[in-house]
Amino acid sequence: MFLLFYTKLIKSQTSAEEIKSTAYTLRFKHGKTTILLFIEPLTPFPAILKKLLATLHERYPEGLPSSNSPLPLTIPKSGIDVVLGVPKDTYDLEKGWDELALSAAGLKETPKSLGIKDGAMLAFAFADEECWAEKGEFDVQFSNVDELYPEEE
Repeated sequence: MFLLFYTKLIKSQTSAEEIKSTAYTLRFKHGKTTILLFIEPLTPFPAILKKLLATLHERYPEGLPSSNSPLPLTIPKSGIDVVLGVPKDTYDLEKGWDELALSAAGLKETPKSLGIKDGAMLAFAFADEECWAEKGEFDVQFSNVDELYPEEE
């Protein structure tokens, strides 16, 4: 059986020669959009956010599509305006996300120093985004396989 997911998958424009065998594949989620980035485990988060924003600006020059708004979200210019989250439970993503604390002390933090593994999923939001500003919640949506493939009677 093939599963069809309505998630948009975007890979950064990194050539195969640039990717080292030690690189992690990190999945950044917002709404139904997933951005795959190949990141070295010791890369500081400001550099990761810069790469994420560059990929978003390249792919979505008019703004990031949002299911919560008819207008696309304005993509910030600076990583300071991006909030990252890690799953509360990696085995049950419906439990929500905890904000990844990347304040001034976190500027030297790396995926490895925070225990983030290869293939990890991270949510992202923009600090001025309505959902984040009001509730402090990440907008992450997943396809519901039961709705896509209802049981036959």
